[in-house]
Amino acid sequence: MKYPLFVVLGLAATPLYAGTGSSASGTNFTSGPSGNHTALFSADHNPAMNNFMVHEEETYRFNFGPAFSYGIELGDVGNFADDLDDLIDIIDDPDSTDESPSDVLERFNSVLENMGEHGYIKNTINVRAPVLPLFYKSDRFGGTFSVDFSLDATIGARVLDDELKYDQDKDYLTNTAIYLKSGIEKRLSFGYGRELWSYNDMGKLYGGARLDISNMELSKQVMPLQMLDGRDISDVMTDEYDKNLVSTTAMSVDIGVVWDADFYRLGLTLADINSPSFDYGAVGVNCDEREPGSTEQSACYATEYFIEVKGDLKAYETHTKHARATVDGALHIGNKWWLTSALDLAAYDDPVGFENQWFHLAASYETGGFWLPSLRSGYQVNLTGSETSSLNVGATFFKMLNFDIEYGLESVEVDGSTGPRRLGFALSLTEHF
Repeated sequence: MKYPLFVVLGLAATPLYAGTGSSASGTNFTSGPSGNHTALFSADHNPAMNNFMVHEEETYRFNFGPAFSYGIELGDVGNFADDLDDLIDIIDDPDSTDESPSDVLERFNSVLENMGEHGYIKNTINVRAPVLPLFYKSDRFGGTFSVDFSLDATIGARVLDDELKYDQDKDYLTNTAIYLKSGIEKRLSFGYGRELWSYNDMGKLYGGARLDISNMELSKQVMPLQMLDGRDISDVMTDEYDKNLVSTTAMSVDIGVVWDADFYRLGLTLADINSPSFDYGAVGVNCDEREPGSTEQSACYATEYFIEVKGDLKAYETHTKHARATVDGALHIGNKWWLTSALDLAAYDDPVGFENQWFHLAASYETGGFWLPSLRSGYQVNLTGSETSSLNVGATFFKMLNFDIEYGLESVEVDGSTGPRRLGFALSLTEHF
């Protein structure tokens, strides 16, 4: 099968972040946000995990090289992008199809309604710079400090559907539009974790806190199919995702605790406890002030239609990172096996408006050797929103090179064949122990 956006958007977005809500990094792509100290990015999720990131006999631990992850998710509509591209071509040139007008109307009015309800494409990208995260264990302050920097991008497109009509001039007309939202987040984090309490030989309680300084650029746009001039949906997304961006900088606080015993570990994380908010660029406002007859004015009026008549959109919108809680656990079996799990306790929206609440379950086999790779596999499911699920597998080579892939368990038809609704991969170079 063919994913037209996988290569196009992946390559188009990479230069923007080369050298760039948060996506999973490294081995956490498979193991999830759980308390596995062999995964360097575990402290990304729970700042109390700072305490497990540095060996007892060492002072520092850091990321060796860059880390990159990418994922794509498709709505439950077969041939979503292909059907849209066909319709765009027919609107641009009614003579490009051999179908009769009645057949075109019957086909696409049914398709458009289904697209409006279920059709979407979402891409996520995460890039981490070399060296970061950096952990420093301080005997003087009795804990471990961390500093980190990450860049994340989420790009989503769905259809605002409206009836397709055929007029007396033999043209196809519709208000149907592509609704494109994107979020680009740059986040600088400072964390600290330390032991809080020890109970005989039963275990120890650790705590941690992190200050996040986030700059988020959010955009939303409405692009009527009538105005795309024959461009494919993939071209529209790569050309337009960074237009109408509004930049907001805010601070947030995460706190976490970890109970660590000989054979198990339990964690609780409260993220974004102050619920910071970020603004989108406004749409469908001041249309009369645009250049008369221009493409921008026509798009503005089309947006106004979906705001005031259809009620599908809001002219002004903010994205709030609501406070959320995650619980996780890890079971250490023998010297080599880890079983890990994590659960979001409530649903939350990502920067482009998709609802999320994830459950993760994973197993890792740590060989401890240089030549034999460590292996891991995992299962994850979104308990709300799209309700998609996937299997992940990964391996660590030479105790530093991590490669993980994700394959969705739900399928959709694309370009005449069947494939998963979710696909992704992660690549990183980290110290592993």
